[in-house]
Amino acid sequence: MVRQADALAMWTPPRLRGAPQLGAPGGLGHRLPLHKRPKNSMIPPEAGGVRVTVPPFDVRGLLPPFVGADATTQDRSPYLATMAEVVTQLGTTPQRQQLLRNLIAYRQLLAGEGYQNGVQFIDGSFVENIEGSANRPPSDIDVFSLLNAPQKYRSDPSAWASTGLTFWQTEIADRNKNKQRFSLDTYAVLYEELQPMGLIQYIIYWYGLFSHQRDTFAWKGFVVLPLDPIGDQAALALIGSN
Repeated sequence: MVRQADALAMWTPPRLRGAPQLGAPGGLGHRLPLHKRPKNSMIPPEAGGVRVTVPPFDVRGLLPPFVGADATTQDRSPYLATMAEVVTQLGTTPQRQQLLRNLIAYRQLLAGEGYQNGVQFIDGSFVENIEGSANRPPSDIDVFSLLNAPQKYRSDPSAWASTGLTFWQTEIADRNKNKQRFSLDTYAVLYEELQPMGLIQYIIYWYGLFSHQRDTFAWKGFVVLPLDPIGDQAALALIGSN
């Protein structure tokens, strides 16, 4: 169990507390049918901003919150990376490689349902030198997914009600199942279900949580992975399918 789990399980953005949950009657997603919303998609790394690959651990055994001596640099966490880069930089032991296979399997599950656009925040002891600081391997990976709805649900909202919501609840967002089968501590939100301020609050919360250790409050970095099924297969080839 990751250190943040108890806090994450109970948290809802302050302005959204008491709001209906995903897909519930009157919920945020019902304010505008999926097929009538703008077809926004997550911004990939090449579309703008600074592209910094995953840096080495610092002397504390953490990913640095920024690269270099200038604390205002744009070369900073979260580090946008490909799966191959994560495999190369963080898949340094058999235990870590197995966790990465599990993460790729979870991402394949998303792709199989049609989730093509989105990003995942990757955190927890997996992005720390936990072997050096605690003399143990990482037990899981913390994964927060911010996803666009598949096109099939944007085109046909009734399909979301009949099959999409069930898949979301039982496959994507079922933390217990994903912990058991993938050793992943998973959290997810659907872009189309959030009003702008709700989306901003979610991102602020998860960035703030993942950028600090809960026990020491140490400022640290974490990784962001865009969804990329082709890139995932190339990364899987680097570590083998086991």
